[in-house]
Amino acid sequence: MSALVPTSTWQQKRALRRELRAARRAITGGAARSAARCMTRRMQRLGAWQRARVVALFMASDGEIDTRPLRQAAWAAGKTVCLPVIRPQTGQGGRRALLERGELVFRVLQPRTPLRPGPLGIPEPIRGASAAIPLNRVDLLVMPLVGFDPAGHRLGMGAGFYDRTLAGRGRFRSPWRVGVAHAVQQVAALPVDPWDQPLQACVTDRKIWTW
Repeated sequence: MSALVPTSTWQQKRALRRELRAARRAITGGAARSAARCMTRRMQRLGAWQRARVVALFMASDGEIDTRPLRQAAWAAGKTVCLPVIRPQTGQGGRRALLERGELVFRVLQPRTPLRPGPLGIPEPIRGASAAIPLNRVDLLVMPLVGFDPAGHRLGMGAGFYDRTLAGRGRFRSPWRVGVAHAVQQVAALPVDPWDQPLQACVTDRKIWTW
């Protein structure tokens, strides 16, 4: 009788991504708008949000909880808002290298900042029309996710942009990391790899988690 081969972390994550992406895409219309408003109200209760002067957000896609109300709340509070832009590592060229080894830089977003689709089709501020913000000046990093668990582990889309960017900060100051999601994206436990960067908080439409 052959021994059972354990499922790899990669296979577990792939299966979870498929399941959780379908769950978040199923939240549409009024339910999606209500969830985004509830998440925004909860985020505004966080001390880290209230203290933050520079906030990095993201443009929601693929069923991610809408961050537009959060963006408006940040501007209304006088905060500097920035968005991630994918860039290649020094000396690395081509789309494959960009997607496999690329990192994030952050550029200021104002209401009239021109945007264009990045490598993943997600709008990014145009270089030259938006100032870059060093990672060590970002006070609060709001991160997209596919899933999270009660221990603060985060499951992303699998490209590793946030993990590489945070791991590469070296000795420099790290921003406070908070994920935002629909409540249905919580799971009991996530498979974890050594390079996965944990969250310090997660805000959903129903609850605030802190670690």
